[in-house]
Amino acid sequence: MSTTVTFAGNLAEAPELLYTRENKPFLSCRVLVNRRVQNDEGEWVNDEPTAHNVKIFGSAATHVHDSCSSGDPIFVHGLERTESWPDKETGEKRTKDVVVVDNRFGEVGVSLKYVSARIERAARPAQAS
Repeated sequence: MSTTVTFAGNLAEAPELLYTRENKPFLSCRVLVNRRVQNDEGEWVNDEPTAHNVKIFGSAATHVHDSCSSGDPIFVHGLERTESWPDKETGEKRTKDVVVVDNRFGEVGVSLKYVSARIERAARPAQAS
């Protein structure tokens, strides 16, 4: 079962474009979401940021890689999934939550809250017959 999530934050590091065994582009990145809260004195302060692991597949991965760098504000809409694997040293099961964006479901984009951008339409991939 998957949960749909949507959030805006900042890229924690420059996205690195990788390729699957089938030579399809993807990137794995962390997005930090900062909340502002009011303390007991009524002052607004930054709360501890929440880190989200995000995997982006297909043309969206290429666009994020070409358009974004560390610290850039982005929004993510995707499916939250839990990945699991055995620890290499102990064999114990390890897990982490990941938000997945691919060409079938999800969106990722630049948040325009504090920046401006010029949109360039990218070529659509050919549809399979």
